[in-house]
Amino acid sequence: MGLTPTPSSTRYRVLACAAVVWAAGVASHAGEGRRGPLEIREEWLLAQARLTLPAVSPDPLPRGETRLSVELDWGNDFGLEERAYAPDGIGLLVDGEHRTTALDLRRGLTSSLTVGARIPLRWRGPGVLDGLIDAWHHRTGTSDNRRSYFPNRRMRVEGRDDALRPLAWRGSRGGGLGDVELLAHWAFRRPREGGWAAAVVGRATLPTGSGPFDAAGIDAGAQLVAAHPLGGRADVYLGLGGTLFGDLERDGRGYAPRRAHGFLAFEWRPTRRTSLLIETSAASRLLAGVPAYADRHVYLRAGIKREVHDAWVLQVGIVEGLASLQSTTDFGVFFGISRTLPPAGR
Repeated sequence: MGLTPTPSSTRYRVLACAAVVWAAGVASHAGEGRRGPLEIREEWLLAQARLTLPAVSPDPLPRGETRLSVELDWGNDFGLEERAYAPDGIGLLVDGEHRTTALDLRRGLTSSLTVGARIPLRWRGPGVLDGLIDAWHHRTGTSDNRRSYFPNRRMRVEGRDDALRPLAWRGSRGGGLGDVELLAHWAFRRPREGGWAAAVVGRATLPTGSGPFDAAGIDAGAQLVAAHPLGGRADVYLGLGGTLFGDLERDGRGYAPRRAHGFLAFEWRPTRRTSLLIETSAASRLLAGVPAYADRHVYLRAGIKREVHDAWVLQVGIVEGLASLQSTTDFGVFFGISRTLPPAGR
């Protein structure tokens, strides 16, 4: 939380986690069905209302099957980029908290085509996690990323644009409906024993936002995703894609017209009902016209999926920034529960 690891320590942390999952999968023998990565989006304060591409499995829902999910993402966002060229020394300061609750509905139209819709309710504001994070840094003696220089429980975006003018961010705190997201998932290579599965996933948002998240534009994105087993109880997932933004300004802040996304995830199933997951994801620049803003953003996400009944799955995960920590979520948690309904007549 608020730490700034060296590139080598970050690299070794990811490689070590991946090696543990891979070795566990190779050593396993019993084949169990995979559940796929945690589909956690980037909810950083200035990315919260834009379309981002989560890690996703290429496996489609069976024909006629319906899956209903409820998800909660709650995170704290603090980043400070100091620059000598700025009169006040602040190139970019982002301080706040986000919460997103979403209802996600998907249905298998055919054996290879799944469609869906996601309805998010969003909130942003000063939040309550600052004190918990400060206490963590105090007890562990770790760097607080200069949080202690700023009052807690504030929401603000400050800094300088490329003409050294103060950033004109007009965002407000509060909650509202987010943009509804539509999904089409086409599995063009079905999973085979010991082989690759692959799919194309398309997403688009509708301008349904209200309150602080009111917007007029449409965002669109596409991914090529794949998965391959690693032994009997583990799988690797990877994907590459991009998004296009329909409106390039929100809350007085300019956005890049397009953005690249990629992910690498591992799943290990130590028991028949449990999946342990670890993922690293990266994206290119989000904001435009802010020299202190980073060109890349890398996250580490880890969590568990647990079947509590044949039709119910619980999900719990954590989110931690890995690179460009001043422009990623400092720390976040994710909770989800899903219910799968079989085709009618079964």
